[in-house]
Amino acid sequence: MDRPLSLLNEKLLGLPFGTATVEELLRSGLLEPDAIYRRREIVEALRNQFVELGGTATTTAQEVIVPLKRVLAGPLFEKVRSGFYRYVGASPGSTPKRRSFEPPQAGTPSGTAEPWRSELDRAATESAIVAILRSQARQTVADRIDYLHGLARDDPEEQPIALESLRRMAHFLLGHGDLPDPEVGTSPNGFAQVEWILPDASPDQAGNGLLAMEFTPSPLVRFAALSAPYSPGVARLTVHGTLPAEETFGAVRAFTAGLVTG
Repeated sequence: MDRPLSLLNEKLLGLPFGTATVEELLRSGLLEPDAIYRRREIVEALRNQFVELGGTATTTAQEVIVPLKRVLAGPLFEKVRSGFYRYVGASPGSTPKRRSFEPPQAGTPSGTAEPWRSELDRAATESAIVAILRSQARQTVADRIDYLHGLARDDPEEQPIALESLRRMAHFLLGHGDLPDPEVGTSPNGFAQVEWILPDASPDQAGNGLLAMEFTPSPLVRFAALSAPYSPGVARLTVHGTLPAEETFGAVRAFTAGLVTG
């Protein structure tokens, strides 16, 4: 059985226990569809499942609550009354997909002029950045950003993605157009976070790994990748760190190409 894929979190390899982690755990069969749960029951179930799959045992309820708030407002739940939610569950066929990860082709040299680069540099609002992403065939990413910002508008406790972080994420995704659309979320500190599910690596390595990046407002990217979810006694390849964007891509190139070798 596939394990949840979003285990690159603050306690494992330096990235937050984010929205994508919560969504992945929920879609793993953690809750019964069309059943009503107290919010604290959902929090505890998520925390326990996370720890069981290799997460740090000291993970607190608050670390779960912050990203869960975004998910409770989304399509996976219906609010019954204060503190009670019906888990709608993933619709048929909507389980997390393995995306095709092809080796990136030779990209455009960083010095080559492309209109979207200067447009991104000038963009002064989230809406302007979203429009550029749409114009460059990143509609799925743009839709997700709109959704996250809608949550922030509706809930004063929610943070929108910091503009400079969003800009740097857009630069990265448009500069690597051969990468498929990632899952996009907001880290607890308000930075853009992206995740890709990796394909099966090789016959002798467990697949279903993950690559995740968090774009700070500075030129630096926090990143982590693993060749497979945690499983006791099973070796897996991992890499994580903080580097400028292009150096980050170089550091995880083997993962993006699906070339996990010993």
